Amino acid sequence: MSQTIEHPELSAAEWKLIQELRQLPDERLRSRVHTSLQELLYFFQNPRCEGMGIEGFPCGEPRSSCEDCHQIWETLDRVAERSAKGKPMDCK
Repeated sequence: MSQTIEHPELSAAEWKLIQELRQLPDERLRSRVHTSLQELLYFFQNPRCEGMGIEGFPCGEPRSSCEDCHQIWETLDRVAERSAKGKPMDCK
């Protein structure tokens, strides 16, 4: 499957994400969202913590503590719950 900039093969969900990113009103906000998404994707691609996986193997080379990983997953769960309810996250 060859993909080029001129003829990208994106799913409907991927196109929707791109369109929503382009519609962000402020350049600083767009930049912050891009950076956050890059970090989030890195986290998903490289889940490294000190804990053990389901089959008893280490999660990988320790990059962060298990507490850090769990905190990220809990935050993502809260974001997903808020999104499902259509409510913005509380600012703190």
